[in-house]
Amino acid sequence: MKNLFLIIICSILFYSCPPPLVESGVYHKKIWKSETGSKLPYRIIYPEGFKPNKYDLYPLVLFLHGAGERGNDNKSQLKHIAPKFLEEDFKRNNKAIIVFPQCPKKDYWVNIEERWSKINSSLPPTPAMENVISLMEDLYSKQYVDQDQIYVAGLSMGAFGTFDLLSRKPEMFAAAIAVCGGADLSKVQNYKDIPIQIFHGAKDEVVPVKLSQDIHSALSSIDGKSTYTEYPEGGHLVWDKAFSQPDLLAWLFKQKKNK
Repeated sequence: MKNLFLIIICSILFYSCPPPLVESGVYHKKIWKSETGSKLPYRIIYPEGFKPNKYDLYPLVLFLHGAGERGNDNKSQLKHIAPKFLEEDFKRNNKAIIVFPQCPKKDYWVNIEERWSKINSSLPPTPAMENVISLMEDLYSKQYVDQDQIYVAGLSMGAFGTFDLLSRKPEMFAAAIAVCGGADLSKVQNYKDIPIQIFHGAKDEVVPVKLSQDIHSALSSIDGKSTYTEYPEGGHLVWDKAFSQPDLLAWLFKQKKNK
């Protein structure tokens, strides 16, 4: 009788406390496969206590890496900024899903007509960006994603991709962060109502600082919602400084589409 009682108690505990469906706190390796058969490696991290149901909604951050992290190892894209989302302070204060796709070696997030100077967002998206869009549309449809709190951020080539994506899917995003990027200025009208924090180093020898200045000026001229920070002594690698600003991520998560 005693053994039967223990069996019943253990059964109740087992079924009332199932193991978590998704391990949190790690960047899971994934491969996105589009309807056309193309593939996009990406990493995704889920927040502590993640519950994939419609009653618990989570913000989602898409992060686009720079040109140096292109490839197919599904690892290099985590070189910059990704460790910040694993810090205990961030995980404790932000229950968010973070996605890091990886651009193929011979592709770009954006159509570049002249290297890091002339962008054309009127052309169809690059194959890599097309895959990002289809991946994001799939994630957008998940019942556990808060559709009012979807964000995009990027550095260098990823900042170019950030502006390109905003021009193509402005209805999807609540806010954005772009570090050392550039954009097709003819498309800024598409995302003038989206809050954007723009950063650049004044001494950037890779991506001219004028590109970020021009974006901010173009948005300001049409009452856009951009904020521009320029580091007078900064070169190209200012993203760590930008993302170390104590209020930047707090600002990001305060932005909501329908607020």
